[in-house]
Amino acid sequence: MLKGTDIKAFIVLIIVSAGVGTYIFNETFDAYSDLITFLSIIIGFTITSLSILFNSPLKKAMYDRQNKHYLTELHRLGAYYKFSLYFEVLSIFTLFVTPDIATVFDLKIFILNTGKFTLVLPIVTGSIYCFMKVVNDLLKIFAYPTNDKS
Repeated sequence: MLKGTDIKAFIVLIIVSAGVGTYIFNETFDAYSDLITFLSIIIGFTITSLSILFNSPLKKAMYDRQNKHYLTELHRLGAYYKFSLYFEVLSIFTLFVTPDIATVFDLKIFILNTGKFTLVLPIVTGSIYCFMKVVNDLLKIFAYPTNDKS
């Protein structure tokens, strides 16, 4: 699981994007299949990069580098992968099972119109945040020395 400022930044991002998303999207939004495709592509990238890293000599170099919040850099990257995959799979599941509350119940909370469309921006921004954390660490590890003689 994410720790320290990582989880705090993620929670703030989700809350802000949920608030902004209620004004950007409305009940006429109908591109959920495109959003699920986007999430599936990100999941595919995450699993592919994880498998490449697993067979890399960089894994040992990352394990040897200590981290303040996580045990090692490898543990931190593993936490990013785990959180990213869980968030994206849970997002897809949520999009499949959440009814469009706005049209079913015509529910209004204060002045905000709520419904399935309210989840779109938090899911997109959360997925992009997870993707950026994984990619930034993947690009950072190329500076780590390895003892690979091939």
